[in-house]
Amino acid sequence: MRARLTLPLFALLMSLTLSACGFKLRGFYEVPEALSQVALVARQQPSQIEPMLRSALRVNRIDITADARYQLEILSERNTRRTATLTGDADADEYELRSEVRFRVIDQQRDGFEVIPERRVMTERVYTNDRDNITASSSQEGLVRKQMQQDLAQQIVRQYLSIKTDA
Repeated sequence: MRARLTLPLFALLMSLTLSACGFKLRGFYEVPEALSQVALVARQQPSQIEPMLRSALRVNRIDITADARYQLEILSERNTRRTATLTGDADADEYELRSEVRFRVIDQQRDGFEVIPERRVMTERVYTNDRDNITASSSQEGLVRKQMQQDLAQQIVRQYLSIKTDA
């Protein structure tokens, strides 16, 4: 009987401790009322960052609506891959992946005034190329790219939330 009560009591105590010290889940931010809605426009189609950005905005309870005061525009996206290191046989041993997104935020109530002028966010990762298992290496690249897109989306959300509002 005592063992049954110990685990739930411990879990409750830990959750109270974490919330008391200000712990928050990664990627979740306080959102001012003035920034709780945004219009999202991707100039380049298809957009790889747009789904990740939509998800990051939803997680933070930011509604995506065309008639919002602020419009977040994804101006361009670029992904590159280059060989980072070579084996003795001159085969690629590691690849460096780089992704960058250019964006801006405009105030639609102030005739398109740039609240955040054109800005660039970037991320880089290096992964090992498994020459003996090409399928796994390709899957790994896809997974790393997805993580990079999530990181870029978080960077954009943080910058959006840094806007100084009138309220």
